Amino acid sequence: MAFDNHMHLGRLPHPSRLAQALGQAGYAYNAVACEPEEWEPLWELWLSEGLKSKGCNLVLGIHPMAVQRAAETHKQGLRGLRQVLERDSNFQVGETGLDRRFPEYSEGGLQEQWFVFQAELALELQRDLQIHCVGDYGRALKLLRQVGYGKGTAASRPIFHRFGGDMGTARQILDMGGLISVHQSSLEKKSSRAAIACIPAERLLFETDADESFCTKFGGGLQVKNEVTHVEGGDDAGDVVENTVRRLLQSLRDVREAAENLQNLPR
Repeated sequence: MAFDNHMHLGRLPHPSRLAQALGQAGYAYNAVACEPEEWEPLWELWLSEGLKSKGCNLVLGIHPMAVQRAAETHKQGLRGLRQVLERDSNFQVGETGLDRRFPEYSEGGLQEQWFVFQAELALELQRDLQIHCVGDYGRALKLLRQVGYGKGTAASRPIFHRFGGDMGTARQILDMGGLISVHQSSLEKKSSRAAIACIPAERLLFETDADESFCTKFGGGLQVKNEVTHVEGGDDAGDVVENTVRRLLQSLRDVREAAENLQNLPR
């Protein structure tokens, strides 16, 4: 069975029909909702479509890009996050983390505050923590150690999604019991490829990070307005869903094969 560690089901075209088609294709995945307004719609979809039995788990949190909006409009954001996470013991926290590209990044700033809050919540609830990190792996790892990761807390594993670090970074992640999730972009840097080549197979995950831009990246005439706005039904909905499933499978297969070629793993 294919397993996609990180994708944004709610942002893909025709999510209800797509979820059913993915289940039929044997495609298991973590569906991410990393802005507060996404939590309830994804939960309702997961519940109404019986996605737990179809290989779908949820990852719920606040992305570093969304921390300012969350702070302004969701005063009870962490309370609400706890409530949705407690609905199923397998739900993960995230994606959260640090990203130098956004203005809320600074030592002790909003990104760090929300990252630490979510890391502490993951430890408390004993849930895996999906981490987005761009530009400051050292700081992210330091904060994780400060809240308790790497101290025998195997019940909550840090999972660095869309990994872009080097060998030293990978070793630190593995030393604290973490996992590394590989995306196609993870293979672009020489230092990241060298790290991936040395990571034990059982500590590697693979992902598409598919969102509303996913289909257009592959071309093929899928830039249709109602695909992005999630209008269910329509004459072309079946074709769109079929093409999306095919491209998800292909993308996941490509990144897995590329990583395995680096490691010379048996298939």
